Amino acid sequence: MEAMGVDNCRIEITNEDAKDSEVEVPIFDGSAGKWVDAIEEIGLKLAIDQCGNFCEKMAPHVNQPVHVWRNDCFLIAFPATAVRITYGINFPQVPEIGCQWFFTAPLDNKFYAEQIAPSRTFCIYEEVGVEQMRNMGLIKGGSIENALVCSVSKGWINPPLRFHDEPCRHKVLDLIGDLSLFARLGSQGIPVAHLVVYKDIDQIAGFILMQGGHATHANFVRCLLENI
Repeated sequence: MEAMGVDNCRIEITNEDAKDSEVEVPIFDGSAGKWVDAIEEIGLKLAIDQCGNFCEKMAPHVNQPVHVWRNDCFLIAFPATAVRITYGINFPQVPEIGCQWFFTAPLDNKFYAEQIAPSRTFCIYEEVGVEQMRNMGLIKGGSIENALVCSVSKGWINPPLRFHDEPCRHKVLDLIGDLSLFARLGSQGIPVAHLVVYKDIDQIAGFILMQGGHATHANFVRCLLENI
C-alpha cells in the first residue's frame, strides 16, 4: 500500500476458521504481487476532508544525512529530490545468493509493480529460528509454495527465481513496507531521500544467522521519529 500510494484506508483481517483466534496477513506466494493486482483492479480514490476539499499528499524530506548501523549492517539516507533506493546483501556462506546489489531509479508505482512487488520472501534452509517461530504459532502458512528456500550446500530447493537478484529485490520490498511505519496523518512513510542499505549475515556455532533486515529498518524509523 505504501508503494502504491494508499495512505488512507481501513484494514480488516478475519479468519475463515471461527474456532481459531489467531490470524495472520495472507502471505499468498510470498510476494506483494497479488496486493498490487488487487489495488490496480479496484483503483484509488482521492481523499477529501470534512468540507469536501481534496487533501494534499505530503511527503517527508531528509535535509541532512541520517544513518543507523549494527555490526556490518547499515542504512543511510542522503538528501535527494526523489525517492531512490540502493540495497546490497552479502551471503558469503550461501554461494547461490552471494553478494547482490539492486538500485531503483526514482521509485514510482509502475517500477514497484513490475520490478519489486513480484519478488518473493526467502530463507536459508539451515537458518536458526524457523522451527522456533513455528512453535510460537507464527508463519503457519509458510511453505515452499510461498517462500524461496536456499540451502548452503544444495542451492535453491524450489527454483526458478523470477529475477536473478530476487532476494535483494525482496529486501527492497521489506524496506518500503517497514518505512510505512513513519507515515503520519495521511502523508507517505518513505522519506524523499536516497536510501543506501547493506545487509550481511553472520555464522554462529555452525548456523546461519541473519542480521539487519526488518530490525535495521525499524531502528531507522525510530531514528527519524527522534529527529522530527
